[in-house]
Amino acid sequence: MRIRTIFNPVLCLGVILLFATPTLASTQNTEQPWQDPVYIQKAFNEIALKNEYRATEGRILKWKKPIRYEFIYHNLPKNPLIERLFNTHLQHLQNITKHPIKQHKPHHSGKANLSIHLTSDQDYGQVIKSFSSNTIKDIERNSHCMANFKRNRQNAIIQAQVVLPVDHVFSKGLLVTCIVEETTQILGLPNDADWVNPSIANDATKVELLTGLDYLFLKILYDKSLTAGLPYPKNQKTIQRIIQKLNANGEIKGASQTINKMGLFPEIN
Repeated sequence: MRIRTIFNPVLCLGVILLFATPTLASTQNTEQPWQDPVYIQKAFNEIALKNEYRATEGRILKWKKPIRYEFIYHNLPKNPLIERLFNTHLQHLQNITKHPIKQHKPHHSGKANLSIHLTSDQDYGQVIKSFSSNTIKDIERNSHCMANFKRNRQNAIIQAQVVLPVDHVFSKGLLVTCIVEETTQILGLPNDADWVNPSIANDATKVELLTGLDYLFLKILYDKSLTAGLPYPKNQKTIQRIIQKLNANGEIKGASQTINKMGLFPEIN
């Protein structure tokens, strides 16, 4: 069952559907299969360069400007618990990526570029229709929560929406899952794949929190050498170099331990 859906408006022409086999040499004696550099690059290509709902150009998608998020309630009272969980996870994402992510306050200048809509299951479809650019048919009946993002012609993400039907996710025990998946994937990891494991991008498993592999995806994506819009296959050499660096400094080996020290893991375990 699909836990979430994500849709990305495409502003560029041209499509690349075929992804070549990475040239990165495999490292022997890794502790887990997912820690093999070849696997990491192949999995990153699957999650970051593809989209389950439409063809892509294989370009890197990521934020350039700081993320400023806000909570918008639709006929619901303020929920401190949900806000605390979002705040904790978004702070965790900032710690991993080093990309600025802060809550937007009413007295701040400018506008928020990430809106987190909290609604009832009854109003879920209407909120999606009114506040997002999602055009997927029957999404309110076929998803537990959703997110989308917009990008400019340089493939920088410039705006995002998350919609959470509060009563529904509570009843299904999916509150944490939806918070983690939606806010992580709008950073530029839009695809799902059942063979990528362990990862929140794998809907065939019951992974609720970020894994060591997800940590590596985020570290790769927000490495300063990997720029928004970098095309395939040109981006492959850069991705390869980043993975080699992560391997050399021990981050691949220690990814699982690192990811579990912060964020929501200490709070719910």
